[in-house]
Amino acid sequence: MGNLVHLRGDPHEETQKLLPWYVTGELDAPDRMLADAHLAGCEECRADLTAERRLRDAVADLPADAGSGWDRLAASLNDRPAPSPLLKRPVRVAWFVAAQAAVVLLVVTVLFQRQPEPAPYHALGEAPAPRIGNMLVMFGPATSEPALRKAIEASHARLVDGPTATGAYVLSVAPEQRASALAILRAQPGVTLAEPIDAAP
Repeated sequence: MGNLVHLRGDPHEETQKLLPWYVTGELDAPDRMLADAHLAGCEECRADLTAERRLRDAVADLPADAGSGWDRLAASLNDRPAPSPLLKRPVRVAWFVAAQAAVVLLVVTVLFQRQPEPAPYHALGEAPAPRIGNMLVMFGPATSEPALRKAIEASHARLVDGPTATGAYVLSVAPEQRASALAILRAQPGVTLAEPIDAAP
């Protein structure tokens, strides 16, 4: 016994798709014949057809007042309270312009506010600023470091530089104290030279 080949696809699936139109009587003749042939032998599709008919009858019994729903919605929109007079007032353009001008002025002020002058930049390899001294002193080769320090402290001078290539030390003292500082240095043991290196005050 040969198998039947259905060119239209699965008759059960096709009938399931056609049931809503079958119930309303909107099927054309070929589709109705296909549905009738399948319904005669399919209990499941007959049960679905019964459910479709019950649904059709239930919908038919509903009141058809969809239009009144729209009317109620429009009436509820019309019954809303009127907006307050403050909201009805036209917005003044001048206020907007003034506010924008104030914002622009604030931004310009912040951006172009005078910045403090930055500290001058000094590279690490840059030569140090020259120290200025006004006296030159030399010590004998046998002078110890504590004796050298004691002589400088006694003169109330400040060591600025040294020893130089010739073994001299540059000292700084207030101009009005230079003469007395030189006298104190010349009196110290171990001092071989104490001379001013700037013009006399």
